[in-house]
Amino acid sequence: MFEEINVVRASQLHRRDRFDPVPELHSLMKEGGLTVLGTEDSTEGRTAWLATGIDEVRQVLGSDKFSARLLYGGTAAGITWPGFLTQYDPPEHTRLRRMVVPAFSHRRMQKFRPRVEQIVQDSLDTIESLGGPVDFVPHFGWAIATPATCDFLGIPRDDQADLARILLASRTDRSDKRRTAAGNKFMTYMKQHVAQSRRGSGDDLFGIVGRENGDAITDAELTGVAAFVMGAAADQVARLLAAGAWLMVEQPAQFALLREKPETVPEWLDETMRYLTTDEKTHPRVATQDVRIGNQLVKAGDTVTCSLLAANRPNYPSAEDEFDITREKAEHLAFGHGIHHCLGRAMAELMFKVSIPALAHRFPTLRLADPQREITLGPPPFDVEALLLDW
Repeated sequence: MFEEINVVRASQLHRRDRFDPVPELHSLMKEGGLTVLGTEDSTEGRTAWLATGIDEVRQVLGSDKFSARLLYGGTAAGITWPGFLTQYDPPEHTRLRRMVVPAFSHRRMQKFRPRVEQIVQDSLDTIESLGGPVDFVPHFGWAIATPATCDFLGIPRDDQADLARILLASRTDRSDKRRTAAGNKFMTYMKQHVAQSRRGSGDDLFGIVGRENGDAITDAELTGVAAFVMGAAADQVARLLAAGAWLMVEQPAQFALLREKPETVPEWLDETMRYLTTDEKTHPRVATQDVRIGNQLVKAGDTVTCSLLAANRPNYPSAEDEFDITREKAEHLAFGHGIHHCLGRAMAELMFKVSIPALAHRFPTLRLADPQREITLGPPPFDVEALLLDW
């Protein structure tokens, strides 16, 4: 119960005031790089910590003295889901990640780029044909991230629309029963597709990882890897694209600069990732031995939740924190750090740096359809639930 309560508190801390940290998180940021969320009232006396400083977050995520396994709280406690790399510790994490990394190589990303460009153009064509106002969450975010991820995995085109609907239902349906049923249906599809892909020769994630590693990776692990990539890439990149479109209409001068000077794309990408930080925090890491983080002693069994949002926005609120693509290369941990650094970073960045500049050029007058209407944000992770834009 202790851990569940503090997970809830950590989630509340990472809600947003538009793009910014909420006051509660900002207050903790001012207290230091590592603060206490709560202490268990028991003989073990475990403490739940929150890391907000960039040095403290790096130390926790880069240390071999913490476990990423879900050891406390909830029905998943003590379980490592096959293939879900964020829940693995070495040496199993090392073994599995080594098999999956080649599918995300620079060569594959370059080969994949023309397909992403086509998906983006198709999405923008559809938006233009609909006429404003248009909700950019389904028509821009999901319309780009889902088919691109499906193609990357090797999901047949005829199956992609249904699979996307199932995945979205597993995330957003208000009924626990229907959400669970959708999740089970999603995993069943992935299992069936893995079995079929073992016999194929495609240049997709299923083909590369399954074919090159044979029995060294089990069907359950390959299914988990694919489900993890599909869920993370489709869901998180869709969220990132919607947030990026919102940021574009809020910062017209910055995006005009992006149109006028395409050479600023690398700086713009880093600054956008830093400023948005759509994955606000990690799940709690469990200390496997006593370790000193900054000037605090974290004891074996304690948990540390790392706030990527706080680490990326240490100067909030001030001019130093304002969104500015002309600043010197922005230091950020938007994709994590250490052995669990986001495996799909190159793919996420590819989709983003193709999509947002294309949007900026196609719709230079993009604006909120109703400036007085409050934009709805879901619970963490950062989730724009509706974004009505016009031009």
